[in-house]
Amino acid sequence: MSQDVIVNIVAALLTLMVLSRVAGDNPLFRVAQYLFVGTSLGLAFVVAYHQVLRPAALALLSGSTTAVWLYGVPFLLGVSLLPRITGDQRSSWLANIPLALVFGVGGALAIGGAIVGTLLPQIRDTARPLSGGTGEIAGVVVLAIGTVVTLASFYYTAPPESRGGRIVKGAAAIGHWLVMVAFGFFFAGALQSYLSALVERVNFVLATVRSLFGA
Repeated sequence: MSQDVIVNIVAALLTLMVLSRVAGDNPLFRVAQYLFVGTSLGLAFVVAYHQVLRPAALALLSGSTTAVWLYGVPFLLGVSLLPRITGDQRSSWLANIPLALVFGVGGALAIGGAIVGTLLPQIRDTARPLSGGTGEIAGVVVLAIGTVVTLASFYYTAPPESRGGRIVKGAAAIGHWLVMVAFGFFFAGALQSYLSALVERVNFVLATVRSLFGA
């Protein structure tokens, strides 16, 4: 029996063990789950060692000033997280420094990504001039109106008894429906991806069984 056949058999068995979760929680699914988690952690550790820890240690041992700043500072920040494990209040405050950097940089990247990747392109597409054919003009108008009514659905400070409040309320009602339609498209896309993965796995299991029994 060749190595490829053995690999396919193991993969098919693991696929069936994962799919057994449909019948409820069982030992087969747990074994597959633990194997997946353990293999993922082992691979992550090996990659981190060979691509992060070992090159950083060799660079620090080389004595280069650039390497000391490039790898030494992150190393010190990582070590400063360890006192949090002990629970000692006298030294655990050191972990606040790298945590503040992590959350600060993460928040800045998230905000910058949202502005550059979502907000600005949406503003540019909404503010496009009415040019081109009838279909392009209709698309620009629908995009602009859809953006306005969707934003109105998240505007809660307009007095409902005023004229502007009634306009905002009517636009918000349409915006709510557009949000629900968008969520429906997202859910349908995710479900289609899951079903495609399921069909691929089932076909793989059936192909493996046919190759074993020569059907």
